[in-house]
Amino acid sequence: MLFAIILLLIVVVLIILYFYCLMPTLRRHPIRSDCKELFVAHRGLHSINDGVPENSLLAIERAVEKGYGVEIDIRMTKDDRVVIMHDSTLKRACGIEDSVEKKTYDEIRELKLFNTEQKIPTLEQVLQVVDGKTTLLIEFKCDDASYARLCIAANKILENYNGKYLVQSFNPLPMLWYRKNRPDVCRGQLSSNFFKNPRLNILKAANSILMLNVISRPDFISYNRKYQNFLPRRLCSIFGALHAGWTFTSMEQVEKQRKHFDIFIFESFLP
Repeated sequence: MLFAIILLLIVVVLIILYFYCLMPTLRRHPIRSDCKELFVAHRGLHSINDGVPENSLLAIERAVEKGYGVEIDIRMTKDDRVVIMHDSTLKRACGIEDSVEKKTYDEIRELKLFNTEQKIPTLEQVLQVVDGKTTLLIEFKCDDASYARLCIAANKILENYNGKYLVQSFNPLPMLWYRKNRPDVCRGQLSSNFFKNPRLNILKAANSILMLNVISRPDFISYNRKYQNFLPRRLCSIFGALHAGWTFTSMEQVEKQRKHFDIFIFESFLP
């Protein structure tokens, strides 16, 4: 009997601990009203068949012209410039093996995206193009050692920007930086169901069930739309978090999942 009581207490404590870790922030950020039914072009409104590569100024211009929000990925160059690039290496986008972090900006600016005339833009260039005309969703791409450098450099640029923007990352540390240093900025925790990933580790497992929220305390959850019914994601909804879904590739998917998400990150079609 005593063993059963102790076991029950342990289970209750673990459940309480899990809910404590899972909890998003309880505040209601003012930008929430602008995020309902917000369609965000994933890496800009790109189409390589039309010579418009992802994360290029041309792709961003097209999204702005159509009135969509714009999702971009930022990384830091060797000499502390903030540029737009998704991948950890330049192989897919530019045909070279090095990473952005190992190149200076002068080296980066000479590269062409996907064999087009488009170059890798800086964050400053993107802000000039967007110019407050639509909402930016900025994903921070960095490791645990360099997150502060990226956050400080990006914030130095963004603090003078008058347009609306949100920040997000799979890594909770950049969002922790924003939580401490720029609590006025709406922040999001990116995640997916990594349990089906052969490279699963303890951090990915914790992020899958959104336990890393204890670090980021996000305003919104940005989750792989394929796992709309995943319980941890739905629990965050109960606690009032906004929800972004990625990546929608048809309006049919949007219609089927509309009630589950506030922000729809899309590509390969026009909503």
